[in-house]
Amino acid sequence: MSNARLVGTQPWFPWPLSRWDWWTERVPAERVAALRIATALVLLVDIFVEYLPHFTAFFGPEAISQRLYDGRFRADHMYWSILRWLPAEWGGRALFGVWIASAIALLIGWRPFVSGLIVWICALSVWNLNPGLHNGGDRLRHTLFLMVAVSCSGAVWGVSSVRSKTDPRPVLVPGWPVKVLFVQLAVMYFFCGYYKAISPLWRSGFAMYWTSHDLAWSLCPSAADQLPVWLHRLSALVTLVWELGVPVLAVLKRTRTATLALGVLFHIGTLFTLEVGHFALYAVACYAMFVPWERLRARSPHAIPPT
Repeated sequence: MSNARLVGTQPWFPWPLSRWDWWTERVPAERVAALRIATALVLLVDIFVEYLPHFTAFFGPEAISQRLYDGRFRADHMYWSILRWLPAEWGGRALFGVWIASAIALLIGWRPFVSGLIVWICALSVWNLNPGLHNGGDRLRHTLFLMVAVSCSGAVWGVSSVRSKTDPRPVLVPGWPVKVLFVQLAVMYFFCGYYKAISPLWRSGFAMYWTSHDLAWSLCPSAADQLPVWLHRLSALVTLVWELGVPVLAVLKRTRTATLALGVLFHIGTLFTLEVGHFALYAVACYAMFVPWERLRARSPHAIPPT
C-alpha cells in the first residue's frame, strides 16, 4: 500500500534472509497490536489464577522454592533470577507487583517495548527460580513476550498509537517478529507430531483414550468415559496428522484458515480437558497474529482506500 505509514526500523539481516521477501515484508500493525492485547490478557489471567492463590507457598520468605533449586544457580550454570538477588522477605511481592503493572502497561499499549521486556524478565525469573511449577509448554510464553516487546505492537490500539483522526492511513510494522513466532509454532507442532508418530500407542490411536482416563492428566475422566473408543482414537489420529502438517498447511492459502481454526479448537479443548496449565491460553494468544484485523478497519467509512 503506497499510502501506508511505516513505523519501526527494519533490522539488518544476513543473506539469505535479506533476500527473502516473506521474512522482510511489513505487516499491518493491527496484527501485532492484537497479539499484544491477547498476550497481556492471558498473562494477567495466569498471574491471578495460577500464581497469586499460592504465592506464599511458592514465593514467600519460607517457600521451599527458595532453596529447592539452588543447584541451578551455581557459578558454572547460566540460570539467573531477579528473585535470587532480592531479599526473600519482600522480593517476591516486589517482582509480582512490577510484573502485574507491566502486564497492564502492555495491555493498554504504554511503552510496549519497555513493558514487554520487563514482562519477559519477570517471567524468566519466576521460571528459573521454580521450574517445578511449570511444564515444557510454558516456555512458549517466553518467546511470545519477547516478540511482542520488539514488534512495534503499540503502533495502533493503545495509548502509544501513532494513528490519529487527521492521519488515518494504514500503519505497517516490520513483520519479522511475527515470522519468528510462526516458525517456533510450526517447529513445535511438527516435532510434537514426530515424536507421536514414532510411538505405536499414538499410531494406534489409543494414546488419547488412555490420556483422557488418566487421573494425572485428565481434568474430566468421568466425562471421557462417556465417549466411544473410536472417537478417542480418531481425535488422536487427527492430532497427529495436524501437528505434522502445520508447517505446510498453515502456509498454503487453501488450507490455512481450516488449519489455524483447528489449532484454536485443539488448544481450547486441551485447556478444559487436560492438565496442561495455561500453555493452551498462551498458544491461543499466538493465533491473534493470524487474524486479518486490518480488514475490519478497511470497512470503516473513514478508511483511506489503498492505491
